Amino acid sequence: MKGRINLITSRTMAVYPAYHEKYRSIILNRSGETIYSEKSIKDLIDEACIKGGASYEGRVKAVRHVLSYHKKTPVMISEGPHIVAYPTMSPQHYSCIWLFCSHIENFSHTKGKTFVHFKNGSMLEVSCSVKILRTQMERAAATMNYFADKPAVSLVIERKKEEEEPAAQKVHSSLLTVQSAETDSIQF
Repeated sequence: MKGRINLITSRTMAVYPAYHEKYRSIILNRSGETIYSEKSIKDLIDEACIKGGASYEGRVKAVRHVLSYHKKTPVMISEGPHIVAYPTMSPQHYSCIWLFCSHIENFSHTKGKTFVHFKNGSMLEVSCSVKILRTQMERAAATMNYFADKPAVSLVIERKKEEEEPAAQKVHSSLLTVQSAETDSIQF
């Protein structure tokens, strides 16, 4: 592991599938930087967990044992810095997106589409309901509060009108096929 770049850090907001012949995943960072990776989402998360002291499987097993979250289990990737992420659906499903709760501001549903609003003003379209996102956020907060030395996550999610139009923000879609890596992105 020494000398390897850790692609998932405290700056990571989301990791989602690339739907590309070369790249398997896309990492969205709070700076707006998009990183295309040839590694699977599970491999990226496992590497970050191992750097934090335990494998992905070990962390999932601990959460399931202590908190009984047996499906769509949130993962405490690192206790310091506090990094916790949760899947939007079964991690076995290729379309699963992992969201990092410290960067999430809110969720909305507009014109049949669900969006995650991040604190930096960007949004990510996801293919699950706002109810699932809120439930997963609550479970991630409980995971963080149980496993962290000091509680670091407070759950403050505003409820907005369901039909409110998203503001003109940078919108990322986890549902689109990547045509080619953009010039302002980093590729691994």
